[in-house]
Amino acid sequence: MATDIFYFSDRLGKLDDYTETVIKHKPEELVLMNHLKHTYPGMGAVRAWERNNELEGKQAKNYSAVAEGVDKTADYTHRSNTIIKSMLENARSNGYQISREAIRLNGGRIKENELATLIRRDASDFARSIEHVIGSKQECVQQTSTATVTKTRGLMCWLQNTAHSVMDVPAAFRPVAELQVANAATLSEDDFKAKLLAARQNAGRTLHLTGFVGLDLKLAFAAFLGLLTNVNNVKDPATEISQIVDFLRYDTGDVKLIACDGIDCDTTTLEPGTLSGHSGAFIELEHFQLEFAQPITHEDQTNKLDNGGGPRGYHSAMFRLNCTGLLGSFRVTKKSA
Repeated sequence: MATDIFYFSDRLGKLDDYTETVIKHKPEELVLMNHLKHTYPGMGAVRAWERNNELEGKQAKNYSAVAEGVDKTADYTHRSNTIIKSMLENARSNGYQISREAIRLNGGRIKENELATLIRRDASDFARSIEHVIGSKQECVQQTSTATVTKTRGLMCWLQNTAHSVMDVPAAFRPVAELQVANAATLSEDDFKAKLLAARQNAGRTLHLTGFVGLDLKLAFAAFLGLLTNVNNVKDPATEISQIVDFLRYDTGDVKLIACDGIDCDTTTLEPGTLSGHSGAFIELEHFQLEFAQPITHEDQTNKLDNGGGPRGYHSAMFRLNCTGLLGSFRVTKKSA
């Protein structure tokens, strides 16, 4: 992709165009952001750091047998919505700068291309950091004052089945207990099927899950392939077996597997850690939404702060991960987590 699209952002129609361009620039690194639904309501529509999300639970009894010709005169009820709040996170990139000297010593030839490259790198690294926040166990931070640094709840934290320290998910709406493994290689198909069965029973319906899994865990699913009784010439290019498992279908439901390096990242470094490769989040995509109150925005500071040192700027965004349903979802984690 041409780097100048990040520099001449006025070519794009809206701020969210810029965000989508950044996200689609490296789809192999921004897996979660490429699969989650995006919304751009803007601050005028958001109006608050906290957003109320109505949680969907199990089906309640809504039936009674009646005699012929009997009018309905009683037992009307109003079912209150169950609400959980998600927090908005305000974030900025480290920024970039290119010196006037570097521009002049190159005869001005790198003015646009090099500056565009710096902006692209800053935008890409910023988006990658957001990806790793979204896939982490980061707990949300609620606003207590104007100085509070609010944070959104990461996907792996949404999927914990125990009580949260802040803005707790009611017990009746939490996912089933996580599937813990010593390491990804020890995952067995029977254990996974048992967890999928428990998740379906928890939701009370057929499941169609998307599993965002670390690479070690993704490789472990290849071991689910049935054993061959005839292995003659399996290394022949015409008959070689491709041991890649991207889709699982059982009576309990089906699971689409997607390798994701940004799952369960360290919340301090925002980089994959020792747990990332062995972790997985199995969710229904329609129940998770990435909301941008402010899309990823290029903030050009050249005319404000440049006193001769050269052009500079940074990127900023305001985002949160919303959830409307956890029943049927679950996470896989390493026991040492």
